[in-house]
Amino acid sequence: MNAYTDLFSFVGANLQGSEIRRLFATSMQPDIISFAGGLPDPGSFPAQEVAEAVNKLLQQRGDLYLQYGPSSGTREGIDAAIHRMKNRSIHAEPAQIIMTSGSQQAIDIMTMIFIDPGDVILVEEPTFVGALGTFRNSQARIIGVPMDEQGIDITILKQTLQNAKQENHRVKFLYLIPNFQNPTGLTMSQERRVSVLQIAKEYDFMILEDDPYGELVFNGDLNSVRPLKAQDAEDRVIYTSSFSKIISPGIRLGWVLTAPHIIERFDMAKQMLDVCSNPLMQGLAWELCNSGFLDSHVTQLRRIYKSRADVMLAALQRYMPEGVSWTKPAGGFFIWLTLPRQINALEMLNTALAHNVAYVIGSAFSANSAGENTMRISFCHEQEEIIEKGVYRLAETIKDFISREG
Repeated sequence: MNAYTDLFSFVGANLQGSEIRRLFATSMQPDIISFAGGLPDPGSFPAQEVAEAVNKLLQQRGDLYLQYGPSSGTREGIDAAIHRMKNRSIHAEPAQIIMTSGSQQAIDIMTMIFIDPGDVILVEEPTFVGALGTFRNSQARIIGVPMDEQGIDITILKQTLQNAKQENHRVKFLYLIPNFQNPTGLTMSQERRVSVLQIAKEYDFMILEDDPYGELVFNGDLNSVRPLKAQDAEDRVIYTSSFSKIISPGIRLGWVLTAPHIIERFDMAKQMLDVCSNPLMQGLAWELCNSGFLDSHVTQLRRIYKSRADVMLAALQRYMPEGVSWTKPAGGFFIWLTLPRQINALEMLNTALAHNVAYVIGSAFSANSAGENTMRISFCHEQEEIIEKGVYRLAETIKDFISREG
C-alpha cells in the first residue's frame, strides 16, 4: 500500500514532535507518579464558576457566542487581556492586541511572519520545548544562550550577537520566558531585563516575551516580575501570555501585544490558521475578570503552588544524594535538577519508570541537545503527599543508577 510519503513537503517530512508528548502516555500509566507534564492542578479548575458564567453568556447572547468571531478577537476577550496586563504594569490599547489559541499559537505566528529559513533565533539555554519545535520546523538557525540564577548571561549574549554579525547571520528575535522559566523555574533579574532591552536596541532585533506564569509569583509581589514589555519604549518586545495557567488550559485562550502594524500581520496569519479564537471562551474570560473572581482565584493558585513547591524542595533536600543540585523557583510550575556529570537522564529514564516515577529529560529543552545530566520536574499537578513519595522514588532511582555507573 502506498504511504505517499514521497509527496510530503520538506517541512512535512522533517517535522519534529514534542519529547514531552512522547513521554506523556507512558508517564500517565497507573501507579506512576509523574513529574513530567506541566499540567495545572485539576482540582483548582473553577468548574462551578465557569459553568455559571457560560450559562449566563449563552442565555444572554447564545447567537453571538456560538457564532464566528473577529479574527483579532472579540472586544470581551481583548478587554480581559487588557485587564490581566494592567495588573502587570503594562498599558495596552485594543488595536495592539490579538487573541490566540494559547501562547503556542502566538509563537507559531511570530515564527511564521518573521522567520525565513536560515534566520537566527536566540533562545535561553535551556528553553520551552514547544517553542524549539516550532523554530526547528521553520528551518531557523537556533542559538542557545546559557543562563545563570539571574537569567540569560549578558556577556555571552553580546558575544553571540557579535559572532552572528561577523558571520553575516541576521538575528531576527530573542525568545525569552523571564518569569519562572520553563523548564528551569528561574526568574530574570530586573537589572538583566534592562540590559536585554538595551542590547536589543544596540543590535536591532525583536524580543518575544512569553509570560504564562508571571501572575503565579508565590509572594504576590508583581513588581519583582515586571515584564520587559512594561519597560519597552521602542515596541521591540512582542508580549504573549495565556489564560491556561490561571483559568484552565482547556479553554485554549491566549493573546499577543505588540505594535498595531505588527498585529495586522498576526491577524492575517491567524485568518489562515483557525479563522478566530473561541468567542464563548473570550466571553468567559471577561466574565471571570469583570466579576473580580479571577483576581481572588489567582491569589488562591499562588498558595496552592507555593505549598507544593515547598513540599518538593523540602523532599529534595531530605532524599537526594550528594552531587545532585536544583533550582529554587519563586513561582510557576517547575524545578530543574542537575545530576552528577556521569549520569545520563535519558539512559536513567527506564530505571525511573521501573521505580514508578517519571520526569522530562533536560536535553529535550536544549537548542543543541545538551544537558544530558539534567531533568525537569513539575510540582503543579500532583498532590503534596504524592509529591513527597515521588521525590523519594526519584532519589532512590538516582542512587541506584549512581551505584550501577560506579
